[in-house]
Amino acid sequence: YAFVALDNLPEPLRDGMSFFRRALEEQVIVVPGEFFDVNPGRRRGHLPSRLKGFVRISFGPDIETLRLGLDRLDAMIRTA
Repeated sequence: YAFVALDNLPEPLRDGMSFFRRALEEQVIVVPGEFFDVNPGRRRGHLPSRLKGFVRISFGPDIETLRLGLDRLDAMIRTA
């Protein structure tokens, strides 16, 4: 897995959920970083997730599937 910071991307893609939704349109699945933000007892309910600007990418599929997914993400980012 790679936990990827989105802060250097164009504005519409800097949020993990926005990146996730846009990647789905390209038939690529990433996981928004905020899904990994542990908040026991919901003590930080008044604060946004510290991981909002990240996504997790899996490198588990075969190499051709990885290339296809990364090429699609590259094209998505270039057109943003």
